[in-house]
Parts: sequence; C-alpha cells; structure tokens
Amino acid sequence: MSEEFDKVAEFAQKYVADRPVVVLGTGATIPYGLPSMPALARALVERIKIDEGEKNYETWKKFVAALEKTNDLERALHDAELSDDLLSQVVEETWRLNNEKDLQALLGFAADSSTLQIARLFEHLLRTANPTVSVVTTNYDRLAEYAADVAQACAFTGFSGGHIQHFLRNDRPNTPGRNVNVWKVHGSLDWFEKGTGDLLGLPLQAEIPKGCRPLIVTPGSSKYREVYNDPFRTILGRADDTLKTARSYLCIGYGFNDEHVQPVLNRRVHENSIPIVVVTKELSAAGRRILLERPCGKFLILEEENTSTKAYYPGRPGGVSIPGCSLWNLDKFLDMLLAEGEEH
Repeated sequence: MSEEFDKVAEFAQKYVADRPVVVLGTGATIPYGLPSMPALARALVERIKIDEGEKNYETWKKFVAALEKTNDLERALHDAELSDDLLSQVVEETWRLNNEKDLQALLGFAADSSTLQIARLFEHLLRTANPTVSVVTTNYDRLAEYAADVAQACAFTGFSGGHIQHFLRNDRPNTPGRNVNVWKVHGSLDWFEKGTGDLLGLPLQAEIPKGCRPLIVTPGSSKYREVYNDPFRTILGRADDTLKTARSYLCIGYGFNDEHVQPVLNRRVHENSIPIVVVTKELSAAGRRILLERPCGKFLILEEENTSTKAYYPGRPGGVSIPGCSLWNLDKFLDMLLAEGEEH
C-alpha cells in the first residue's frame, strides 16, 4: 500500500475508535435507491399538476420556474412561499416517493442483508463495553433502523418498533444492551399525526393512513415552523444534546447544508478539536467552506476523484490522491477501517 493510504487508515482508525456519533445524509442512502434532491424535485414537478385557472396555479408556476432556473429545491420552495394546501401536496408526494423507494430497498435487504453496509458499521461500533450507537440524520427513510435490526440491536427513534425481525428460539430479545438511537430531525416515513393531534408511529405503510398527515419536514421555510412542534422539537433537542457531547463524528453522505445540524458540528470541530471523518461521493460547497477553508485540528475527508479517492487530513488540507481505490464508498472505507479487504 502507498504511504498516503496508510496515513488515511491510521487517521480513520484513530478517529473512529472513540465511538463517533454517526451523521447520515442522503448520500448514505442514494446507493440503495432512495431519491436525491434533484430526483425529488423532478418527481414533484411530474406528480403535482395544477391547471391554469386553478387555485395555486400561479404559485406553483413560480415554483417550477425557480426550480428550472436554480436546480435548488430548497431555495425554490422557500422563494415560492407555498400555501398550506399546496405544501401538503408537496409533503404527501415527497412521502410517497421516498416510501416507495424505501420499501423496495427493504425487499432487497430481506434477500441479502449483507448489502446494507450501515449494518456492518453498526456491528463494528457496537463491539464495546457500552454497546450504544447514536445516529443523527436528516433523512426520512428507515435504513438506519433496518441496519440496527440486521445488527440485532434495538433501534429507538422516539417511537417504539422494529422492522426486520428474527425468530428467537431461546425466548431472548435482541442482544441485551445493544442499542441504536436514531434521531431523525426532519421526521420519518413511519410518523404520522392524526386529525386529533395524536402522534403515531405506523411502520411500513404502503399509503398514507386515512385521516393522517405524514410527519416529515420538506426543504424550504416550512421546516423552521415545524421544529417548534413535537415530535420535531423533542427529537431536535435529543440530536442537539448528542452532537454536543460527541467525542468524534463520522459523517456519511452528509452535505453540511442543514441549519439544524451543522452549526454544532462546525463549532465543536473548530473550538473543541473534536475529530471528524467525512465519507462522501463529493464534498459539498458548504462542507468545503466549513472544513477546508479554515481546516480544523482533527479531520479526515474522503471523496471520489475519477477512479481514485481524494483524501484531506492534517498536513494535507489541499488533498492528496490515492489512486486505484474507492475509500469514499462506505464498503471500501469499512474494509480499510476493519482491515478486512485485501484489495483496496
């Protein structure tokens, strides 16, 4: 192996050894078929049809035009200032698209759970004297919960439940004390609010239950209103506490574009020298600004560079190429971290 590869492996093992808080973004689930922001934007335009003369036509037309101009879903939703009933349509179609892809992914994991690399990560992090993993995610999907089930740990999201269940011949629950706390700051496909105001966790619904609205926060100004209400208020508080007390961070496919998460990350990696590892296909502009324009003390960033990996770490803030490997892929990163793969 090259000297650069060995250096990256050294930093990865050092920073991840202290049981990091795992931060999952859409880049962590896109490989399993979950939609990206551009895919969600295209689906909204295709699925929501408002004819000229109908209520909300001009507002929706403004949104579509803004989206075509900027290709930025959050900015378009913010600038269009959608009415409550139009926003409800956006929420419902966002739920339907993500739910459809999520359930397809679940069938794939049922056929072969070894493809779920997040479970492999959890299994590694749970091999400690106090086997608890904390996850903070901006995703709606259930992949973190599926991964906890595959790792035979108890997932807790603030609601009770489990998705991939194993028959236990000895009347014993999942391995005692193995817990994965999943703080979903933008809501979950399983969460709904009834017309009475009651909050429900209804796993694996094929459609939105009658009389319920999905508890997911779409991009745009609406997410700042929602955080004042439960379950978001409580979940965001738990996520905030988790991030503030973390001894290190492992960010997978996270874009550093969420104002509910990255302010704490930014402050702690710079002011408290908390180690951070970022594994992503492409580091976002916000990530470069936060982590590389003013490099923090302890960091490792891995992103794709053609057929190679570009790595950034102390002493190499401008990055260095590691040819012939894909360490920005979670499976290859874990091969390196766990020293299981012979080919990198």
